[in-house]
Amino acid sequence: MKNIDFLKNNLIAHRGLHNNQIMENTLPAFTKCVDKKYIIELDIHILKCGTIVVYHDYDLFRLCGENKIIETLTYAQLSKIKIKKKYKIPTLKQVMHIVNGKVPILIEVKDLNNNDYFEKELVKIIDDYNGEVAIQSSNPFVIDWFHKNRKDYIIGLIILNNLNYKIVKKYIKKIDFLSVNKNLLPINKKDKIILGWTIKTKEEYEKYRNICDNLICEKIL
Repeated sequence: MKNIDFLKNNLIAHRGLHNNQIMENTLPAFTKCVDKKYIIELDIHILKCGTIVVYHDYDLFRLCGENKIIETLTYAQLSKIKIKKKYKIPTLKQVMHIVNGKVPILIEVKDLNNNDYFEKELVKIIDDYNGEVAIQSSNPFVIDWFHKNRKDYIIGLIILNNLNYKIVKKYIKKIDFLSVNKNLLPINKKDKIILGWTIKTKEEYEKYRNICDNLICEKIL
């Protein structure tokens, strides 16, 4: 039986602990999570060369000022580009190396291709990692793939909006938890762990902490 209680042991830091000086989804942001014992939430993409990197957006414009789609690049190309001209975009392996099992990691899979290459490369990394990891995605293909191929993994469905919420009934038996947009809370728990996101103020924290099993927070940690 899966042990998923680690998802409730401490608050979850949205894209790591970041602020005006430390940028989201960077090694310093994750190092601070380890220091504070917060669960790390992060986002991953797969590059053209097969390297999996930690980054939220599908393009590089907001954080890097580059009008490029991240998944069209190789790691050699991406390594020359920095977030706010300061931080390199880390690989998932680099993040796992510094975390080293000290805190759990919640990985959001940003898969748009639906061809299973991303998932196969991801499990190679996770299978070689000695630490607590959970996977979440809003893409039903990702949920289906892990349910079919790796039932031992802890898998969650991200609920973005009401349209997305309509698929919960179909997928509820394939997942271990729901990660829910705060604007849709509260929802029927359906005997699953509920994570609420993204909590950005103390007022929101007080509002949602008793109707969720845990909260994915930003700037209040």
